Amino acid sequence: RCAVAFVGGLPAASRLGRVARRAQPAVRVVNPPREGEREVVDGPHGPIIVAKLGGEFFAVDGTCPHLNLPMKRGKIEKGQDGPILTCSFHNSCFNMKNGKCTKWVTGVLGFENDIVGGLMGNVGGQKTDIRAYKITDHGDGYLWLEEKIGGSS
Repeated sequence: RCAVAFVGGLPAASRLGRVARRAQPAVRVVNPPREGEREVVDGPHGPIIVAKLGGEFFAVDGTCPHLNLPMKRGKIEKGQDGPILTCSFHNSCFNMKNGKCTKWVTGVLGFENDIVGGLMGNVGGQKTDIRAYKITDHGDGYLWLEEKIGGSS
Protein backbone atom coordinates (compact mmCIF):
# COMPACT_ATOMS: atom_id res chain seq x y z
CA ARG A 1 0.00 0.00 0.00
CA CYS A 2 1.42 3.38 -0.98
CA ALA A 3 -0.03 6.84 -0.34
CA VAL A 4 0.97 9.55 -2.79
CA ALA A 5 0.70 13.30 -2.27
CA PHE A 6 1.37 15.78 -5.05
CA VAL A 7 3.29 18.87 -4.04
CA GLY A 8 4.15 21.32 -6.80
CA GLY A 9 3.28 18.64 -9.38
CA LEU A 10 5.80 16.15 -7.98
CA PRO A 11 4.73 12.99 -6.14
CA ALA A 12 5.92 12.50 -2.56
CA ALA A 13 5.18 8.91 -1.53
CA SER A 14 4.94 7.30 1.88
CA ARG A 15 4.86 3.59 2.52
CA LEU A 16 2.91 1.58 5.07
CA GLY A 17 1.89 4.31 7.44
CA ARG A 18 4.92 6.58 7.12
CA VAL A 19 4.01 10.23 6.82
CA ALA A 20 4.93 11.80 3.49
CA ARG A 21 7.55 14.53 3.79
CA ARG A 22 6.21 17.62 2.08
CA ALA A 23 8.67 19.16 -0.31
CA GLN A 24 9.45 22.83 0.14
CA PRO A 25 8.92 24.95 -2.96
CA ALA A 26 12.04 25.62 -5.02
CA VAL A 27 13.81 28.91 -4.32
CA ARG A 28 14.75 31.01 -7.36
CA VAL A 29 18.13 32.76 -7.42
CA VAL A 30 17.56 35.79 -9.65
CA ASN A 31 21.21 36.93 -9.74
CA PRO A 32 23.46 33.85 -9.74
CA PRO A 33 26.89 34.72 -8.29
CA ARG A 34 29.97 34.97 -10.47
CA GLU A 35 33.07 32.90 -9.85
CA GLY A 36 34.41 33.56 -6.33
CA GLU A 37 31.34 35.55 -5.28
CA ARG A 38 28.20 34.89 -3.25
CA GLU A 39 24.55 35.86 -3.26
CA VAL A 40 22.20 35.70 -0.27
CA VAL A 41 18.56 34.79 -0.96
CA ASP A 42 15.52 34.32 1.26
CA GLY A 43 14.66 30.66 1.79
CA PRO A 44 11.91 28.78 3.61
CA HIS A 45 14.04 28.51 6.77
CA GLY A 46 15.84 31.87 6.53
CA PRO A 47 18.71 33.22 4.43
CA ILE A 48 20.57 30.92 2.03
CA ILE A 49 24.14 31.60 0.90
CA VAL A 50 24.79 30.71 -2.75
CA ALA A 51 28.43 30.73 -3.90
CA LYS A 52 30.28 29.81 -7.07
CA LEU A 53 33.69 28.22 -6.66
CA GLY A 54 35.70 26.26 -9.21
CA GLY A 55 32.89 26.67 -11.75
CA GLU A 56 30.38 24.94 -9.45
CA PHE A 57 27.51 26.42 -7.41
CA PHE A 58 26.97 25.60 -3.73
CA ALA A 59 24.14 26.66 -1.39
CA VAL A 60 23.67 26.30 2.38
CA ASP A 61 21.64 27.91 5.15
CA GLY A 62 23.11 31.29 6.07
CA THR A 63 22.45 31.12 9.82
CA CYS A 64 24.91 29.55 12.27
CA PRO A 65 23.09 27.05 14.52
CA HIS A 66 25.16 28.01 17.59
CA LEU A 67 23.46 31.36 18.38
CA ASN A 68 21.42 31.82 15.17
CA LEU A 69 23.78 34.54 13.97
CA PRO A 70 24.15 35.37 10.25
CA MET A 71 27.01 33.83 8.27
CA LYS A 72 26.49 35.91 5.11
CA ARG A 73 29.92 37.55 5.52
CA GLY A 74 31.68 34.38 6.63
CA LYS A 75 34.88 33.37 4.86
CA ILE A 76 34.50 30.74 2.13
CA GLU A 77 37.60 28.71 1.34
CA LYS A 78 38.39 25.68 -0.77
CA GLY A 79 38.27 22.49 1.29
CA GLN A 80 39.28 18.92 0.58
CA ASP A 81 35.66 17.76 0.19
CA GLY A 82 34.09 21.01 -1.01
CA PRO A 83 34.15 24.67 0.00
CA ILE A 84 34.12 25.51 3.72
CA LEU A 85 32.00 28.36 5.11
CA THR A 86 33.30 29.82 8.39
CA CYS A 87 31.00 31.64 10.82
CA SER A 88 32.46 35.12 11.25
CA PHE A 89 31.31 35.25 14.90
CA HIS A 90 32.62 31.95 16.33
CA ASN A 91 34.76 30.40 13.55
CA SER A 92 32.66 27.23 13.39
CA CYS A 93 33.02 25.69 9.92
CA PHE A 94 30.55 24.01 7.55
CA ASN A 95 31.06 22.09 4.30
CA MET A 96 29.00 23.83 1.60
CA LYS A 97 28.68 20.64 -0.43
CA ASN A 98 26.75 18.71 2.23
CA GLY A 99 26.17 21.08 5.18
CA LYS A 100 28.26 19.00 7.61
CA CYS A 101 29.86 20.82 10.54
CA THR A 102 33.62 20.32 10.15
CA LYS A 103 34.66 22.41 13.18
CA TRP A 104 32.52 23.49 16.15
CA VAL A 105 33.85 26.34 18.27
CA THR A 106 32.25 27.23 21.60
CA GLY A 107 34.58 30.11 22.53
CA VAL A 108 34.15 33.80 21.86
CA LEU A 109 35.35 35.09 18.45
CA GLY A 110 36.73 31.64 17.69
CA PHE A 111 39.09 31.47 20.66
CA GLU A 112 38.80 28.42 22.88
CA ASN A 113 39.63 28.34 26.57
CA ASP A 114 38.21 26.36 29.48
CA ILE A 115 36.41 29.24 31.19
CA VAL A 116 34.83 30.81 28.09
CA GLY A 117 34.29 27.43 26.42
CA GLY A 118 32.43 26.13 29.48
CA LEU A 119 30.26 29.24 29.65
CA MET A 120 29.59 29.46 25.90
CA GLY A 121 29.05 25.69 25.67
CA ASN A 122 25.91 26.21 27.76
CA VAL A 123 24.68 29.08 25.56
CA GLY A 124 23.07 28.50 22.19
CA GLY A 125 22.79 25.27 20.27
CA GLN A 126 24.89 22.12 20.23
CA LYS A 127 27.08 21.04 17.33
CA THR A 128 24.72 20.82 14.37
CA ASP A 129 24.96 20.50 10.60
CA ILE A 130 23.24 23.06 8.37
CA ARG A 131 21.03 22.47 5.32
CA ALA A 132 22.68 22.11 1.95
CA TYR A 133 20.62 22.67 -1.17
CA LYS A 134 20.45 20.94 -4.54
CA ILE A 135 21.07 23.51 -7.27
CA THR A 136 19.53 23.24 -10.72
CA ASP A 137 20.37 25.43 -13.71
CA HIS A 138 17.69 25.10 -16.40
CA GLY A 139 19.46 27.59 -18.65
CA ASP A 140 16.78 30.24 -18.05
CA GLY A 141 19.21 32.69 -16.39
CA TYR A 142 18.18 31.64 -12.87
CA LEU A 143 19.33 29.00 -10.41
CA TRP A 144 16.76 26.90 -8.56
CA LEU A 145 17.41 25.60 -5.03
CA GLU A 146 15.70 22.64 -3.38
CA GLU A 147 16.42 20.92 -0.08
CA LYS A 148 18.52 17.80 -0.54
CA ILE A 149 16.55 14.68 0.37
CA GLY A 150 18.19 12.99 3.34
CA GLY A 151 20.31 16.07 3.99
CA SER A 152 20.64 18.05 7.20
CA SER A 153 17.55 19.51 8.75
